[in-house]
Amino acid sequence: MKVVFATSNQGKVKEVREALKEFGIEVLSLREVGKELPPPEETGNTFCENAYQKATYYSKALELPVIAEDSGLEVEALNGLPGVFSSRFAGENATDEENNLKLIEELKKRNLTSSPARYVSFFFFSFPKGFGLWSEGEVKGKVIVEPKGEGGFGYDPLFIPEGYGKTMAELPLKEKNRISHRGRAIKKLIELLKKVNW
Repeated sequence: MKVVFATSNQGKVKEVREALKEFGIEVLSLREVGKELPPPEETGNTFCENAYQKATYYSKALELPVIAEDSGLEVEALNGLPGVFSSRFAGENATDEENNLKLIEELKKRNLTSSPARYVSFFFFSFPKGFGLWSEGEVKGKVIVEPKGEGGFGYDPLFIPEGYGKTMAELPLKEKNRISHRGRAIKKLIELLKKVNW
């Protein structure tokens, strides 16, 4: 079974491919499909809306099952920001490093060295026939102002999950997948897929 994962983020592709391969699902990135499509506008106010927009757009255009995900970091001290703006917190086309620096800057402005936070992930699985499934996952923890670790991507060097003394960027990929917001959302999605005749 081949499924397209509608993202240009290779870190996400790696995580999802690893999680789904044992279920006989081959995950292709948009690049591997080899069809140039302009990305849809992400106009949703929530992660779920954005995931739905991406999945249904690409599924119709490619006539293939498509998984789309929208996720981000919600920081308590910043009233839930960066939220749906997580990938562009420091501006359009911002790098992970720029977004991390912006987050550190915002915390330091408030004289903080850490804040409770959570990672949130929404997946939408869209079928060309016009129906879909969705799932969500979260992991609570805190953000810090000193980046640690070389692994992961996004805000991982600043995020320490509850019950750990290390950042997400310091954890092995297998362990990160087991506890991460994305890992939890994928697990729920797999359970849903098992119940669907597709």
